[in-house]
Parts: sequence; structure tokens; C-alpha cells
Amino acid sequence: MKMKKEAVEKVSKKVAVVLETVLKVEANSTSCGLIYQPKEPKKMDRFKRINK
Repeated sequence: MKMKKEAVEKVSKKVAVVLETVLKVEANSTSCGLIYQPKEPKKMDRFKRINK
């Protein structure tokens, strides 16, 4: 049981790193002008390379 808990913790840490990386990439990219893009939340500013 202890090994399972340790494995879950390791995997969840790796998943968190991957998801944060995806957020950073998405926060710094633009989308097509033909597709509706809702206003981004203020919380996304912490993932941007250049804050406005």
C-alpha cells in the first residue's frame, strides 16, 4: 500500500509539471482571429513571460 501511495505522489508531481508547462505555452501563444476567444482570466498572468 505504501508503494502505491509513493507511486501516485510521483506521478501526480510529474503531471503537475506537465500541466504547468502547457499553461505557460498557452498563455504566451495567440489563436486564430476567426475563432472566438474569450477573455483570459487574470490568474493566467502568472504564467506569461511578459506581464502587461
